[in-house]
Amino acid sequence: MKKNSFSKLDDQALLTKLKLVQGVLLGFSLLYAIIILVLLYLFFNRNFGQLSVAIFVPIIVLPAVFSPLLISFSMLKKEKTARNL
Repeated sequence: MKKNSFSKLDDQALLTKLKLVQGVLLGFSLLYAIIILVLLYLFFNRNFGQLSVAIFVPIIVLPAVFSPLLISFSMLKKEKTARNL
């Protein structure tokens, strides 16, 4: 497992990185929700036979994209609580 590289950051850099990752995570979450809503709209308002299964690839792929971001966010939060910030 990778060693926690966030322990080398000073307090201000840690808080800045935490806010940045939190904002990116929020933005990607909103984008993911919009993609799901659009795909559900397309799926239910079109004929089921006319849509390809490939339209659901973003729903399958985006959680794999989220996982490194979530791991980084959890490591940053742990480092923040360890420093009592």
